[in-house]
Amino acid sequence: MSLNARVAVAAVVALLASPLWLPLTPWLWWSRRRDRRAGAAAGYRALSARQAQTIAAHAEATLQTPPPGGWQQVARNVDAYLAAVRSPRHWRTMILLTLLEHAPRLRGKAPLSRLPLPQRTAFLERHMATTRGLLAIPALVRQLVRMGYYTDPRIAKGLGFVTVAERRQPAQRRPNPAAALQRAVG
Repeated sequence: MSLNARVAVAAVVALLASPLWLPLTPWLWWSRRRDRRAGAAAGYRALSARQAQTIAAHAEATLQTPPPGGWQQVARNVDAYLAAVRSPRHWRTMILLTLLEHAPRLRGKAPLSRLPLPQRTAFLERHMATTRGLLAIPALVRQLVRMGYYTDPRIAKGLGFVTVAERRQPAQRRPNPAAALQRAVG
């Protein structure tokens, strides 16, 4: 089943559950608005404060080496990317981040960003490493987290990663194929 089909199924389920959600609508609207303001106050342009916490919590649980700016730096990198890229599917990313934050609640646990690190790590390893079922949808966020982590040049340098530009040898040190052929032929 494709991602769009899974989102459609989730939308149908949400529509069928709408009589339950209708009384909560004012509270959800107020909570989302407050969270967006807190994100803007923290300097995020595309993410809300809760979504940034979700990304940082996911990164801390799944990646080994903390970035120089702390785990919030991963969320800042993702925020910069989302703010720079205009996409008609931007809303889907925000929904996926919200689903990831609340996915542990399906198992009777606290939201992801509030779980202690060992429980968060165990939850992500057990449930988010799958491509099956409803938990496959928020599992797609791990690529976004990895992108936010590995695109930071300070992180790449700290891990010993050498970029393609740095791998290239200076022109004077490059082997000359004609000279090498001349030496081989004699």
